[in-house]
Amino acid sequence: MTLSINGSDIAQIVQVAASVFSILLMLVVGWFVYLMVRPSRKGRERPAREVDPAEAEEMWRIVDLMERRLALLERSLAERAEDRRERDFLLADEGRDSGRKE
Repeated sequence: MTLSINGSDIAQIVQVAASVFSILLMLVVGWFVYLMVRPSRKGRERPAREVDPAEAEEMWRIVDLMERRLALLERSLAERAEDRRERDFLLADEGRDSGRKE
């Protein structure tokens, strides 16, 4: 029995081996990344903590305070944007370049 292999057969074998190797390598890398990012098993079964009513009231007070501060910040930013538009119009009226392209 004679076995005959030429250069193109060797190139095909190398190409198939490289494809199989790259697929296996991608699977190994994916599995490694999964192991690195998955949550630990120790922390999964944590019992729920009872909420103290005083602590809950304090949290709601903090949330209300944050909402008031956010409203103040939004009003401040709206006023600044309005002032900036007026300043641009004044600069344009004086003949200065306002930085806008026409």
